[in-house]
Amino acid sequence: MIYLDPPFNSSADYAAPIGSEAAGAAFKDTWTLDDVDLAWHGQIADDHPGLYKIIDAAGECHGKSMKAYLIMMGVRLLEMKRLLKPTGSIYLHCDPTASHYLKMVMDAVFGKERFANEVIWSYRRWPAKSHKWQTMHDVLLFFTNSVENIWNQQF
Repeated sequence: MIYLDPPFNSSADYAAPIGSEAAGAAFKDTWTLDDVDLAWHGQIADDHPGLYKIIDAAGECHGKSMKAYLIMMGVRLLEMKRLLKPTGSIYLHCDPTASHYLKMVMDAVFGKERFANEVIWSYRRWPAKSHKWQTMHDVLLFFTNSVENIWNQQF
């Protein structure tokens, strides 16, 4: 099983709080095509044309940042598929920023028939910090590496 909790392409910069053990650590969740190795771009276009078309269309609709993010994710998901046992499963944790694009990327990488389910992680942020609807869930995209899953019922 693989559980993946990647950056969400939130277009935000994060820093650990002052006084915490991680103080000074920072993370940039903004992607540009300069951040992506051009070899990956070409490899996906040459070896996985269906995946490339999805990434390219997302870039047309959502911009170069989303295209760069999906190239980065696509390369990693292709490698995870290669490493995953035939009986394995993968859970990709994402938020509404890119979940719809990532679902299509995973359909292209694993095959749409291997989509097992979408798990919704619901939460609330109170009080609301802006004058718009709150983001109240993340998504876990659940795919299996074979069409016939093994399901172990939990009690």
